[in-house]
Amino acid sequence: MKQLSAMDGFGESLSNLELVPASDTDRVEELLAETDAMLIATDDVDSVVDPSIINYLLDPEKVPKMKRVVAMSRNLNGAGMGFFVSASRRAANAQVWDNDNKAAFGQYETNVQEAAEKCGADWTIVRAGTLKGGASGENSEYPQYLANSYYEMTKSDIITWQLLFDCNVRGVKLSKGDVLSGPGVKAVFTAVGSEEHEGDSGRCGVAEAMVRSLEVDVAANVDFGVGTVASREIPSEEEWGALFQECLS
Repeated sequence: MKQLSAMDGFGESLSNLELVPASDTDRVEELLAETDAMLIATDDVDSVVDPSIINYLLDPEKVPKMKRVVAMSRNLNGAGMGFFVSASRRAANAQVWDNDNKAAFGQYETNVQEAAEKCGADWTIVRAGTLKGGASGENSEYPQYLANSYYEMTKSDIITWQLLFDCNVRGVKLSKGDVLSGPGVKAVFTAVGSEEHEGDSGRCGVAEAMVRSLEVDVAANVDFGVGTVASREIPSEEEWGALFQECLS
């Protein structure tokens, strides 16, 4: 099984990232005791983080400094879903979000919210559709994202559509609440599409939105969705500020 490691684009270890084995509970609890924020996310459309893990990570006795918990969930409103979306998941891309696991994700959101409240922390739910891309594009110009080895691990053709997506769709849109639509009848054509499409969310955009929401006071105790915008450039600092202002104010 291939595994991503904590490396930058030049093969060097990242000084600000520590990967801790789940079995090293002593180190995990040392870090939990010092942190004031937590990000929870899973890339799998079929499963969510187990309630026992959430309760362990957000045990009030283990996280005395916790102030904000940001969890990635999915668009659950059901718009733009149906037969064609489910068919595209079976035929073209197993990671297409077709709302089939809505109940599990809804309960997961409730579990996160209740656990955060028990330890006196605010929560933020960041919604995604079909996750695409995730690395730094053709020139490795965005070191905050995964290294280009990600494309080698995920490609199924000479040129991976994941790379093309990261080159073409670096823009982001934010929408308050659970309102973003799926791809509808176009799903079969967009499942591995590398352009801007309804129902898609870039991994880079979702990850950055989760991190940046920690600095946004009005992102506390709300949910918002992350969609895509065709662009060769990622949002600037000022543009991110405007996105949150327009979405959550």
